[in-house]
Amino acid sequence: MADTQEEVMECPKCKGLMMLERFSDFFLIFYAWKCINCGSIIDRTIAMNRRKSLASLDPQTVTAR
Repeated sequence: MADTQEEVMECPKCKGLMMLERFSDFFLIFYAWKCINCGSIIDRTIAMNRRKSLASLDPQTVTAR
C-alpha cells in the first residue's frame, strides 16, 4: 500500500491554496506551484528571481525629526 501525499503551500499573492502542478510545452515538462484561488503560478525560475531581487534591495533607515 503506497501513501500518496500532495504538497501544498500558501499563495504569497492572495494567501490561497497552492498545489504542485505539472506543466508541459512542446519540448519541456516542468512542475510549478499554482494557486487554485487566483491562478498565480510560481516555478523555480520565478522563485530564484524573486529571491535575487529581494536580496538586492538595501534596507532603508528612517530617521525621526
